[in-house]
Amino acid sequence: MSVISAAQTRIAPVLEALKNPAAWLMLAFGFSAGLPFLLTGTTLGLWLRQDGQSLTIASFVQWVSLIYGLKFLWAPVMDKVRLPVLHGLLGQRRSYMLLSQLGVVAGLCLMAAIGPSGGLGWFITSAALVAFSSASQNAAIDGWRIEQTRTEADEALNPAFYAFGYKIAVLISGSLILIPAEHWGWSPAFFLLAATMIVGIGATLIAPRPTEDGTIHAERKTIKSLYVEPLRSFFGTHGKAAVLILITVGLYRLPDYLIGPVALPLYNDTGISNTEIAAMRSTVGLAASFVGIAIGGALILGIGVTRSFWIGALVGPLSNICFAVMATYPGNLNVFGATLFVDNIANGVAEAAFVAFLTRLCVREFSLTHYALLYSIADFSGKLLKGFAGQIVDGLTPDLGLFGAYQAFFIGTALMGIPAMLCCLILSRQSLDKSVP
Repeated sequence: MSVISAAQTRIAPVLEALKNPAAWLMLAFGFSAGLPFLLTGTTLGLWLRQDGQSLTIASFVQWVSLIYGLKFLWAPVMDKVRLPVLHGLLGQRRSYMLLSQLGVVAGLCLMAAIGPSGGLGWFITSAALVAFSSASQNAAIDGWRIEQTRTEADEALNPAFYAFGYKIAVLISGSLILIPAEHWGWSPAFFLLAATMIVGIGATLIAPRPTEDGTIHAERKTIKSLYVEPLRSFFGTHGKAAVLILITVGLYRLPDYLIGPVALPLYNDTGISNTEIAAMRSTVGLAASFVGIAIGGALILGIGVTRSFWIGALVGPLSNICFAVMATYPGNLNVFGATLFVDNIANGVAEAAFVAFLTRLCVREFSLTHYALLYSIADFSGKLLKGFAGQIVDGLTPDLGLFGAYQAFFIGTALMGIPAMLCCLILSRQSLDKSVP
């Protein structure tokens, strides 16, 4: 009877949280946030690779995604400064969501219209507009999501639903896009994806306004109120653990970031066609993603956020090892499928725990700024270093051969997950803010 009672105690809050429209809207917001991400990352790299560019250039161009890691610079403005007209119609969070979503649409259309052959400089500038707008959208959505997270069930459901939507978008922008790109060309494919941003725009227009919007006053903002006070609040809340938290966040997703620029080129170099890639990622990959996210959410509910965070650091680098195995058996679709299966489960668990952990660390008064700071550290460190990924593989190729270079690279990046595991272990023994279990 006690087991049944315990299960009911766990399930009842979840069922109650599912009645909240915010949980379901997170599917659409996750989709809107995930759609542009790979279009300035690995998918962009594949477009350039198929356009005849080297791995080095294809990786360097992806440095436009460093903009994601800089959003902490303008996040305080989005947190506290009202947009004319739009604020009155939509409120603080949704006004910035809508503006940034329109920026994503404009940037994708420009990329499609220009293409690499239309001038690499203008093409990269358009990609930078997408990255800036996408990073801003993510920050606004994060602020809205945090303000809708009020219970332990919300802590598990909101990141999970967001991740479900995100993974669907990543499937489209990283896999299904390859089908129209192969048959119609990359430009029509990018125009098509720009049109799908209507999902996020629609969710923004119907989403409820958080009660915290009423606490954002219109008085003149200063450097102190926008930047100094949020930092003082963060370090004051977490004390001596604050620096360790920032280091851990910077290392946590590093192995996954590093393989991004060379994953799709690996598929291409092994002779797997775009259609085969899309088919495998839309079946095995998508199913494994959902399983991974579900496992992550269940772990958060079952053992708490901090323990789940450590498990995510442990399983995350498994992806890198699987890619090394894939490079050992080039063109083998069974190995490719197994790699996708492990990669997506591991990343689903790690990302769900990561989002929940960061959410716990944010002070509501500065929710958007704190979350942007934390995620920017992860983004910037990972995306700065990943720009060298293609150069490393190219540099190793003369001595090891192409697939030997891929193997060495993926094994090396897996080992880079060890410091994050150690940091998570140390952090679990620290006296963190009482809201973090």
